[in-house]
Amino acid sequence: MADKYKLVIIGAGPGGYVAAIRAAQLGIKTAVIEKEYVGGVCLNWGCIPSKALLYVSELKRTIEAAGKIGIKAENVGIDLEALRKHKDETVKRLTGGVRLLLDKAGVKVYDGAASFVSAREIDVAKDGTKTRVEAEYFIIATGTNPIDLPMIKYDGKAVVGAREAINIPNIPPTMGVIGAGPIGVEMATVYNTLGSKITIIELLDAVLPTLDLDISKASERELKKQGMTIFTSSKVVASKKNGDKIDVEVETPQGKKTFTFDKVLVAAGMKPNTAGLNLEKAGVKTDTKGFVIVDKRMRSNIANIFAIGDVAGGLLLAHKASHEGIAAVEAIAGSAEGADWKAVPYAVFTDPEIAGIGLTEKEAQANGKKIKVGKFPYRAVGKGIATLATEGFAKVIADAETDEILGIHIFGPHSGDIIYAGTALLEFDGTAEDLGHIMAIHPTLSEALMEAGLNANKRAIHIIN
Repeated sequence: MADKYKLVIIGAGPGGYVAAIRAAQLGIKTAVIEKEYVGGVCLNWGCIPSKALLYVSELKRTIEAAGKIGIKAENVGIDLEALRKHKDETVKRLTGGVRLLLDKAGVKVYDGAASFVSAREIDVAKDGTKTRVEAEYFIIATGTNPIDLPMIKYDGKAVVGAREAINIPNIPPTMGVIGAGPIGVEMATVYNTLGSKITIIELLDAVLPTLDLDISKASERELKKQGMTIFTSSKVVASKKNGDKIDVEVETPQGKKTFTFDKVLVAAGMKPNTAGLNLEKAGVKTDTKGFVIVDKRMRSNIANIFAIGDVAGGLLLAHKASHEGIAAVEAIAGSAEGADWKAVPYAVFTDPEIAGIGLTEKEAQANGKKIKVGKFPYRAVGKGIATLATEGFAKVIADAETDEILGIHIFGPHSGDIIYAGTALLEFDGTAEDLGHIMAIHPTLSEALMEAGLNANKRAIHIIN
């Protein structure tokens, strides 16, 4: 006999486990299937462990820079074993907490790999045995995994992905990073601080190419200032093992170059985890890249099957997955609201930190918007000067006719925390004038965001507009 539930969620990452807890709150009998670890990539190999490493990296650079203001600390080192322990304990605490929450909510967790038998049945395979599970509804929350590049073969040793890199097995003298998206630049920041000589190779014409151009340019300047070498508009065309090292051939704007690295991190994009799910047996449609096609309630073309998070495409962000999970469960419970947010905030945890929401300046113009831009530098903020954060800035993009905020982008410490105010304004159709009217505590870095709102209308106080 099959185990029966009203809802079964495939995947226990930040989309799946949040959906399961919300379903339990609504009285829905729910089970979760997880083939690896509760918490998914985010808690085990991505968001959380990387931020633990990046925090230590930030502290090291902060201590080294503090000599300018009187703090004397020489030869600042990092105990690699203690760093690994901190990272592992952080992961253990959070994933254990998620297990406890699911248990207390009455959610059944199956360990194993799920595959559809029909639109209302799956098999869960574990250690050679299969368990049949039936459900009235399913939510697919299986996430993504790194894209393989045919010209540089992954082997888990000389050529690695973020999952291997996050364990910091060693600090290679030289490291190539293929891809200058958020994962690439974050891991490059970690290894650069730990002592690796970093070379970043990016196919497109900018670091963090999907972000606002001012942010991208500022990030590239800071990464270079920290000692990294960056090649944009550059393509890896071939590679070969060279003893324990790897030779990588790259076409650059300056001509073809060959680099020899001790290790290469491939961070060139993500693909959906749908292989093995047997979606065809359930009749679920995907797009040309394999992402499940969904509507605003996260429902697939099959009425009782939903998909959330990275596997459903769009911005690949943990917090977006969590909110989509809640939207899907509430749709199952009868809500008509859906995952209809006006904008989704992002952050990149380099040093300085980056965060934003809404349209970039280029996107706004491409959408035919007449815009006005407000910017305010941290070097004009008291706390920015006092805390050596003078390279930062806040940028506001508003509609030139209505003053409605279209996008906000911040470069500087604590951007991921400060952007929350911008998220609220954008979600509720706020204007640049509204932003300028919201009182920021003095002295804080958030004053830059307030003044950027004022600057959009040439009313900033602490710069010449």
